[in-house]
Amino acid sequence: MKQQLFLDVGKEKIANKCLIKEIKYAHYKTSHFTVNKDNKKQIKKRIGDYFVIEFEAKKLLTKEKTLQKEVERIMTSFLKKYRHNSKVLIVGLGNNTVLADSLGIKVTDNLIATNQYHDFLTLPKIALFNPSVTQKTGINSYKLIEMVVNDIKPDIIIMIDSLATKSSKYLNSAIEISDTGIIPGSALNAAREINQKTFNIPVIAIGMPLCLEMNKMLYTTATIHEVIDSAVRILSKALNNVFLKS
Repeated sequence: MKQQLFLDVGKEKIANKCLIKEIKYAHYKTSHFTVNKDNKKQIKKRIGDYFVIEFEAKKLLTKEKTLQKEVERIMTSFLKKYRHNSKVLIVGLGNNTVLADSLGIKVTDNLIATNQYHDFLTLPKIALFNPSVTQKTGINSYKLIEMVVNDIKPDIIIMIDSLATKSSKYLNSAIEISDTGIIPGSALNAAREINQKTFNIPVIAIGMPLCLEMNKMLYTTATIHEVIDSAVRILSKALNNVFLKS
């Protein structure tokens, strides 16, 4: 199954244990959660900071610019936290032949790579990589990412993927950004987690719940084409602005 949305832990449970701040705006709400050594066992999530933007599904289509700006704000705060991010590897996870699982790949396809340029000293070096899925390549995604990391030696890794949720409330209605890492191909027994300990590099994960998990099956909505298009525009424009805005 796909990696689960953080909010699937349960609002009451996490509100009492790890909610740091919640801000309500006109068209969305952003919550900041922190999992640490004290609450890790109860929350059963990886240690780190989680930001979740919640909105009505229709707002994804009508308030793209607003949500884009909020993604930019959160990403900027994470990058300031880790400071050294002059060379960035952005990885788009997923399967491009399955629409609900194509978010990561479609976002990176709309990002601007700069790692190949050597004359523009003021630009951060942005490298993009889509490892696809093991079923298509026959190679574990972790191994492919490891080879790229060892080759270009980035200061920070950003990983983008579709998420699953067990609640229809969050389907197509949330964006999660965390610094806790991610497990490429989490449905596979051989899947290995990529986090700050893996390569000794900070890892920021960006995801959106595009699948509803029920009875070990994954479902999407009839509007998935529109949802994907809007989500891709929001995330790709936000990331391009964060790194390349003059």
